[in-house]
Amino acid sequence: MDDLSLQNEKLDPALRDMVAQQTSESIPVIVQTVDGLKEDDRRIVEMLGGKVKDDLYIINAFSADLTVPAIQGLVMSPRVTKIYFDAPVKAF
Repeated sequence: MDDLSLQNEKLDPALRDMVAQQTSESIPVIVQTVDGLKEDDRRIVEMLGGKVKDDLYIINAFSADLTVPAIQGLVMSPRVTKIYFDAPVKAF
């Protein structure tokens, strides 16, 4: 599978749009994996210049701040099943 196919499969639509804009800022994301956050995931995120924020073990995921190149690199990991934009939530 090529890079674009993986991005279309693993990135949620809002995040796909941000990646297409090639912003240089870090983007808050939720990364869902096959079995939750492992030490290898932390190393990969740090190697890509990102920062793991929280372990979201209930949903086999973690939150992180990643740049567009880091997101594009992480999407290649077979452990990653989906990456979502971690949008701010507001109460009404």
